[in-house]
Amino acid sequence: MNEVGEPAKGSWSSFLTRDGRLILLQVLLNSIPLGYMNVIPAVYLLEVGYSASVVGVIYASSAFSNTAGLTPFGFLADKFGRKSFFLIGSFVPAISYVIFALTLNYYWLIVASVVGGVGVAGGIAVAMSGPALLPLLANATSDRHRTALFGATQAAWAVALTIGALLSYLPGFFMRYLVESSFSAHALSYYVMAIFAAASAIPVLFIREQRKPRETQHISEEAEAAAPITQRRTAVSWILDLPKSTRKLPISSTKITAKFSLVYALSGLGLGVIVQILASWYYLQFRIPESTAGLWIGLAEVASIPTIFMIPWLVRRRGTLNIAVGFLAISALFLGLMPLGDIFILAASFYIVRCIFVNISWPVLQSYMMGIVNERERATVTGIATTAWGLANAIGTIIGGALLASGLLYLPFVIGLAGYIGSSAALWAFFRGVKPPEELASRTQI
Repeated sequence: MNEVGEPAKGSWSSFLTRDGRLILLQVLLNSIPLGYMNVIPAVYLLEVGYSASVVGVIYASSAFSNTAGLTPFGFLADKFGRKSFFLIGSFVPAISYVIFALTLNYYWLIVASVVGGVGVAGGIAVAMSGPALLPLLANATSDRHRTALFGATQAAWAVALTIGALLSYLPGFFMRYLVESSFSAHALSYYVMAIFAAASAIPVLFIREQRKPRETQHISEEAEAAAPITQRRTAVSWILDLPKSTRKLPISSTKITAKFSLVYALSGLGLGVIVQILASWYYLQFRIPESTAGLWIGLAEVASIPTIFMIPWLVRRRGTLNIAVGFLAISALFLGLMPLGDIFILAASFYIVRCIFVNISWPVLQSYMMGIVNERERATVTGIATTAWGLANAIGTIIGGALLASGLLYLPFVIGLAGYIGSSAALWAFFRGVKPPEELASRTQI
């Protein structure tokens, strides 16, 4: 093994280091509740009398709190170490799930959502762990194997979301075999999710956080101009040390961060306006119960898992940026097709195809960003870009919930399609010609 714990060259799992395996285990355990909470509250709260607009607000609260915390936690993770924030953020969702188990009070559900209980945004919990995750992954292997490890992480995420979505049968199981009321059955299922979240913190304890030099400094002129990296600072030291006339972002990759922030924001809008509350749309459009919605959403993740392992081959043939741009655009088109038919299976099938393409595009995009951003500022840049994603996601979820409550069941898909297409176009416009280090190194060897 080399200094970053990489297995010997030629191993079938040459990208999968010790820290990489621990991170994958954390992602698997921590994301099972995300898959569950992305289905059950979106339907159950409608069944107990809440409107779709209220459900949208509950989900959006998670994204707003996530947005508020991402940038400062990204700064702090770069300054004081990423492992600690990853550890705390892994455990915190358990608190949220316990709140969901105890009450249906609207205000307490908002609190739980803020802490990190519903939706992909994940509230304060993901604001703490998210900016630390990508740099920890990038440092767990070499540049050459980084995209493969990100693809494996996406596979673990997809498996976890599948398991979580399929566990939407838990309330019905508890009601049938334990003779529980609907509220008690759902409460028991939330306690199960809390156990998963708490357990996900255990692998993090054994991660050996380390910084590694980049394997190559040959970044394209565009990326070099966007990110002439020097040193990292916290927001406080930056404000105190610099005169007013020279105050900028406390990172030197200001331009590249702004570009990624726009790309992320448009993607967050597309996800928030309909994908985040898709189970609610299934219920309102087709009267599909939570167990059936969970089954089909789970199938969408399952279908994407085998294709994720094609990522290394795809990026070698077509390039990292091309795959990220092209597959994101294709996924958007299938999302836009969903409301055109009046048959649930047809709409759900389009969603499955959408997931296949987006689950390839997203880890490739994340790997690409980590490749062209300086190692010392990866958590900071991730935090800022994901802040833009979270804000757009929150606004989109509120808009989507309001549109569903108004009976405009097709309009969220129009906005979602526009958001994803805009994200794909911006990514290509900003970064075409900018190669990550592993592609530059490969071209140099040729």
